[in-house]
Amino acid sequence: MRRLGLVLASLTCGLSALGSLAALAQENVGVTRLDVAPKFPQNGYRPLPPHFQPRQTITAAPEVSIAPPILPVYEQPTIPGDGYLWVPGYWAWRKSVPDFFWVPGTWVHPPQTGLVWTPPYWSSVNGGYAFHAGYWAAQVGFYGGIAYGFGYNGNGYQGGRWEDGEFSYNRAYNNLGSVAVSRAYGQASASKERSSRVSYNGGPGGTTARPSRRQQELIDTRRFKATAEQRRHFKLAAMDRSLYSKLNNSEPAVAATQHAGVLTGREITSSRRSQQTAGSKKW
Repeated sequence: MRRLGLVLASLTCGLSALGSLAALAQENVGVTRLDVAPKFPQNGYRPLPPHFQPRQTITAAPEVSIAPPILPVYEQPTIPGDGYLWVPGYWAWRKSVPDFFWVPGTWVHPPQTGLVWTPPYWSSVNGGYAFHAGYWAAQVGFYGGIAYGFGYNGNGYQGGRWEDGEFSYNRAYNNLGSVAVSRAYGQASASKERSSRVSYNGGPGGTTARPSRRQQELIDTRRFKATAEQRRHFKLAAMDRSLYSKLNNSEPAVAATQHAGVLTGREITSSRRSQQTAGSKKW
């Protein structure tokens, strides 16, 4: 009888232990531990590191000790439909790699009517280079004099304007294709598009532009951060090995895309080393 009691007690303890293990296993379903971070580069994608946070002010602390690469030459994809605005591509930095990666130019919806996009830019600060985040506002502000093209010639925006709650596109700088837009006009700027491919302001070889008095006043106006659509696009670019400058020699295979967050398919354009051809929207 005593032996039977010991056996039953042993079985009870064993079942209790198995139950605890089962509960522990259930709690850890879908959880993956990475004791050692994988080395870059590797096949596939990697998560966006938390260190990269957009800066909201016109001045920023040095973040990178080397200058960003030159801007690639590429063709603008056709606008997906009426109401989309063009956001030019730019170089971003990933500290954990470390390397610059290209965020492809793309078409996006503005967060609300009447807003236009001021592109991000890099500036030389105390021997290093600092990143200044882009933003939406009623007017385009200072973006370092960087000639991104497609209406962003380094000062202001010539790609279109808001009129009575609708965006009017300048055909001289937008690839409208056969898409029917509510308003459009044609007006080429006197300044030469993409006269320089430098991607940073100040320092050796950088642009020499400085904010005008009006652009300085715009610093205090209401701004809107990049949309969720833009943030997703940025995150996917950060996870794509082919967009890193050390792997593509500063000539990304995906320089621009028709839809934000879509980096494959027919509606993407690659960078090109060839010179701009007359009549085509390549920069």
